[in-house]
Amino acid sequence: MRFLILFSPIFLFLLLFVGSGLLLTWQGVDQAFYQIAPTVAILPAILLAFFLLKGPMQERLHSFLDGLRHRDIVTMCLIFLLAGAFNVVTKSIGCVDATVNVVLSLIPTHFVLIGLFLTAAFISTAIGTSMGTIATMGPIAVGIANLGVLPIDLGIATVVGGAMFGDSLSPVGDTTIAAVLSQGADFRKKLILNSIVACIAAVIMLIILWLIHTPAADAIVKDYDLVLVIPYVVLVLLAFAGMNVFQVLISGLIVAGLIGFFHHSYSVISFAKDIAKGFESMQDIFLLSLFVGGLAGMLKEMGTMRYVADFIGKAHHLSKRSAQFVIGGLVSIFDILIANNCVAIIFSGEIAKTIAHRYKIPNHYTAAWLDIFSCVFQGIIPYGAQILLASTLSGVSPLIIAGQVYYCYILGVVVIVYIAFVPVKKEIVSN
Repeated sequence: MRFLILFSPIFLFLLLFVGSGLLLTWQGVDQAFYQIAPTVAILPAILLAFFLLKGPMQERLHSFLDGLRHRDIVTMCLIFLLAGAFNVVTKSIGCVDATVNVVLSLIPTHFVLIGLFLTAAFISTAIGTSMGTIATMGPIAVGIANLGVLPIDLGIATVVGGAMFGDSLSPVGDTTIAAVLSQGADFRKKLILNSIVACIAAVIMLIILWLIHTPAADAIVKDYDLVLVIPYVVLVLLAFAGMNVFQVLISGLIVAGLIGFFHHSYSVISFAKDIAKGFESMQDIFLLSLFVGGLAGMLKEMGTMRYVADFIGKAHHLSKRSAQFVIGGLVSIFDILIANNCVAIIFSGEIAKTIAHRYKIPNHYTAAWLDIFSCVFQGIIPYGAQILLASTLSGVSPLIIAGQVYYCYILGVVVIVYIAFVPVKKEIVSN
């Protein structure tokens, strides 16, 4: 009974968001899981938590506001805004199209699947959005497939796989930001650990694509301006150099703006408008992060997070290795239910942090596993935004695409093997 009470706000949110998605899917509505925004579906859950939380209304309100204005939540929201501004500005001056054609031009045309995967992987790592990458690369994959040189379902699924590579690895991606900040992790350490696992999976993926490669037409690369790739290169280099994420984003935004001013007839007014558009593009995840933070604050006051950590500690004598699997399983379940990997990380972050502290798991490990496991399932659930977008662009069934996103399956196997056989490096844990 106590379990149901403590988790009823989360269950209500899942019922409204996932339940409505299933109902609308049954009714044949397109993109059914995104007809009712999660920012709306979470409001009744917040009201229920207000009702269940004991104490005067003023204290309950303070619990909500304390969670909402938590330093990590506010920091996350500010980073989302900067990432949105960077994405819109670079797209506006043509950086995305230039980057697509630069990478494709470097790949021999008879390895077109490898080219699609590497291009999608690079773009998603640079811009931090798998959706934007699929929207950019999807039409290219469909166009190549229409030439009769590769199956359209395999081509679009390869793009999704490449997009999911950067989804968990990008220094400006919302999942990376959410994972790092929710765990209080070292940004650089998380990226390095994440890179090891993701790159092993990518190499295996490239071998598979090499074995099944098909000859491609030559006329798939358009003219490009190499200068327009610079903002992405700067972004990735600064991030892996260990620079603060705010500095990385602001530097990338300034570089993109300067290139636009001096090389692309980009005006200050256009720059300002694109920054505003970028802020607007992050409105949903910005508000949802605030609401989830507020709900988490009330759930924490109710004892929900502590209950889960105590239950795991009492019901199972976990090793450090097993605890890592529990964290991975936790965020995976949330992602399967919510169909949004960033939201899944936000919801499971506090519980994961408590478990990690109990079993002395370094916080950058926890951040990496949250990001990777959520990415694995986000790339293969047929009702996720990525698969639905790919299906819309290609006209291929979401179920068929989901079955061929080989990278995500490989990534899942690699991370499981890594946790099972590679011991955690000893260090001072400060969760």
